[in-house]
Amino acid sequence: MSTMTHKRESGEIAFSLTGPNDLDGGIQETIEAAVTKAISILRANGDYPTLYGEADKIAELIVGEVRPSVTLIQERMERMKTIKRIFEEEDWLPAEEINAIHAAFPGAKTHPASDWKRRGRIFSVPYRGKDYYPRYQFDTMYQPLPVIKDILDAYGEHADPWSLAAWFHFPNSWIVKEGAAGPVPQAPKDALDRSGDVIAAARKRRASYIA
Repeated sequence: MSTMTHKRESGEIAFSLTGPNDLDGGIQETIEAAVTKAISILRANGDYPTLYGEADKIAELIVGEVRPSVTLIQERMERMKTIKRIFEEEDWLPAEEINAIHAAFPGAKTHPASDWKRRGRIFSVPYRGKDYYPRYQFDTMYQPLPVIKDILDAYGEHADPWSLAAWFHFPNSWIVKEGAAGPVPQAPKDALDRSGDVIAAARKRRASYIA
């Protein structure tokens, strides 16, 4: 969790809010501005919220003031473009397809996809109301590749599965192969046979914002 702190120069208004570590900067600024305005309105009216009875007033004011900024909308549009690109460029399997493939095996679990995901052996992304799994996570028999779990463990917790999908999908400067003109960055999904390099890159990601 991260703490958002806002202070006015006059020292009249100061507050701290605790939120998730991955809270978007635009959202944080919008919330801070809304809380500041809500408190200012209550103070101007001489009406400080007291305990639960008045809590709804400040909540109503905050909700009424929170609006997505132009910057935030632009960021979300760029995110959707990236998601669309990843989805179009990759081979994805819906959960029901994976489950249907394994239903023919004796003793198979009814829903292996969700079970594998729960145990951290694979990951999925939400897209248009369904869960999809990238094909590169599986072998020819549609079993999870063991290296995927090792990579996910090294990558660590993630609030946004699409950020994880993007990390796998795009070239990574910590994973390179020799090309005609020198080292060329590779996408983690294309270097799964070099598990040591990909796992190391996943660990390095946790200590840096640079892919």
